[in-house]
Amino acid sequence: MFPYDKSRAAVHAMSIVSHMLLTMLLGIPAMLLHESGHVAIALACGVKVKRVGLSRAGLFTVREPGPRWANLCISAAGPLLNLLLYFVLRDAAPLFAWVNLIACIYNLAPIPNSDGRRLVALIADGSSGVQARTAAPELRRTAV
Repeated sequence: MFPYDKSRAAVHAMSIVSHMLLTMLLGIPAMLLHESGHVAIALACGVKVKRVGLSRAGLFTVREPGPRWANLCISAAGPLLNLLLYFVLRDAAPLFAWVNLIACIYNLAPIPNSDGRRLVALIADGSSGVQARTAAPELRRTAV
């Protein structure tokens, strides 16, 4: 049997921690690109974007409400951009690609204040999706 090598275990633990930190840091540009997708499509659909900000819940976009078709496009734009980045970067930057895939899946989950929840509302009941609000009501954001 080999004796337990504390230095090897410490190096392995540091490697895991540094990999986790890098993955978390890569989430920042993934989130910025995600919001940029919402903003770009909102502008392309003629919907006025008032501001993009940061709260405890993450990045958010405040915009004018648009017609149902524009709200569908705008809500889908962020996750679809993350999905596109996954496919484009999976060979060149695999870790960043995986971060974007995770961002896409997470944002499509129909949980409160998510793009997925807004898409389900828009598709299921034909509403504008604008009634979806952020976790912090004082931000008064419309669906993105």
